Amino acid sequence: MNNISVIYEYDAIMNRLAKDIKNSDFKVQYFLKLLNLKSGFFYKKLREKRFTSEEVKLISKHLYPEEFQDEQLNKFLEISRQQLKEGKHEDFERILLKSKQKHGLL
Repeated sequence: MNNISVIYEYDAIMNRLAKDIKNSDFKVQYFLKLLNLKSGFFYKKLREKRFTSEEVKLISKHLYPEEFQDEQLNKFLEISRQQLKEGKHEDFERILLKSKQKHGLL
């Protein structure tokens, strides 16, 4: 995805954020507390689409939990792949043996 596409996608997300919040299982009070904002300021940010990227990340984590979990899982898988490429791994049998030794099961 190129930079222009990312900008347009972010704009689309900001445009539907108010609708998604309204249609979510959470009350607005939940998001007010989550962001530590007063009601008037929250609605102004929502109306003017002026949430910071950090605020959008925090809201998104709660609005779209499945997508957030998928993203986290993908990050962990990528880290694991990189560690395998770098040789930073151990055989299951070796880990099992260490665990048994640690807990006195041998």
